[in-house]
Amino acid sequence: MVDETPTTGTHTHDRHASWMELFFDLVAVAGIGQLTHLLHHGPSFGDLALYMVLYLAFWTAWACITMYGDIAGQHAHPMMMLASMLGLGVMAAAVAGVPDRHSTTFAAVYVVVRVVLGQVWGHGRIVVDWPTAQLTVGVTPWIVSLWVPEPWKYWLWAAGLAIDLWLMFAVTGDRILARAQEELDRRLSRSHRFDDIEPPKLKAMHADPEHLGERLGLYIIIVLGEGVITVINAVGAEAWTFHLLSLGLGAFLILAGLWANTLLFGTIPRLMSGNDPADRVPWQHVMATHCWVTGVIAMIAAGLGMTIEHADGQLSAGIGWTLCGGTAAYFAIIALSSLRGQHDWRTLFAVQLPCILIAVVLGVFAPHTPAPALVYGIVALITWALLWQTWTNGKWRKGSGPDRPHRTPRRNRARTTGPVEPDPI
Repeated sequence: MVDETPTTGTHTHDRHASWMELFFDLVAVAGIGQLTHLLHHGPSFGDLALYMVLYLAFWTAWACITMYGDIAGQHAHPMMMLASMLGLGVMAAAVAGVPDRHSTTFAAVYVVVRVVLGQVWGHGRIVVDWPTAQLTVGVTPWIVSLWVPEPWKYWLWAAGLAIDLWLMFAVTGDRILARAQEELDRRLSRSHRFDDIEPPKLKAMHADPEHLGERLGLYIIIVLGEGVITVINAVGAEAWTFHLLSLGLGAFLILAGLWANTLLFGTIPRLMSGNDPADRVPWQHVMATHCWVTGVIAMIAAGLGMTIEHADGQLSAGIGWTLCGGTAAYFAIIALSSLRGQHDWRTLFAVQLPCILIAVVLGVFAPHTPAPALVYGIVALITWALLWQTWTNGKWRKGSGPDRPHRTPRRNRARTTGPVEPDPI
């Protein structure tokens, strides 16, 4: 339970991921690797759809546990974290047998993890920042799916996840807290035993923005790390030629560009630095964007691996759409996530929309395009986005390099009577 969990205003700014949280993230490493293997079968449209459903389920379970660890802090129960880690490990192991076998096991463990984590907060406590961690309405279709055969089972899974997504945006934690408090006050007012007693107040549970930002960023690093492993394995399994090594270099540039665009700019670095106001981007938008972005990054990485494996042959439409469709989805998600805030329309029309359209065109012509042209086309799109970001953030201006003390010009040093102090930064 989280009886002593800190709430708003009690978080320290020097908090970082604990050893328990870092150990827990190892299961995410295994899970991402297992999930991307679903795309190595073709992939067909059905493979892509199944990947999206399973990834969203795995990420949701991971995020619920991560939110618990973030809010509970040092009071998080190690046994709860380890048991949740075991559950996610079973889900990851079951992915290899989906859809032929283990589908019911995957669903059953998902149900157990979600239900237990929904009850761990205790009575009288409401998770305000991300209510999905506490709400289990979307688990109902998963429970029904335990007695339903394939492929209807997967439709029920998708329905449950759709409910979670709808609740994520349709219901805010503040509204849940207000309604729960009103209901509690109404019930107590009906009993004369509490006439002379002030009604108890429900407790709002808030996330630590900087710590949770770090946790979300570490997950992105895990996804990118799996991409690096995929590319290395693909290059190492083939005979080394200039053609193959050029693809490997292009794949590395894509992953490096995704790292820079995702972790050096945007919401995650603002959260980690403490420069993102709490009312600027709601947590449901932050969490949804993180889920979708990491899902498509893993998809792009899988597409890079398959492209290298078919370097000397013709790419299938499935491989082309995994790589190029994932890239188009990445820029689309970034564009959608920016629409809520003070969006720079120049960026939308100069970067995001052109990159989406070009990536879609590359996907359409992927079966008729040489692999290097496809890969370096994606490199060009990500490089253009990165150059634009660095320019709009003032990185190209004089004196905008790494922070360093400003020196007094040589001709003025003689006028100083003491040591020269650096200007405040």
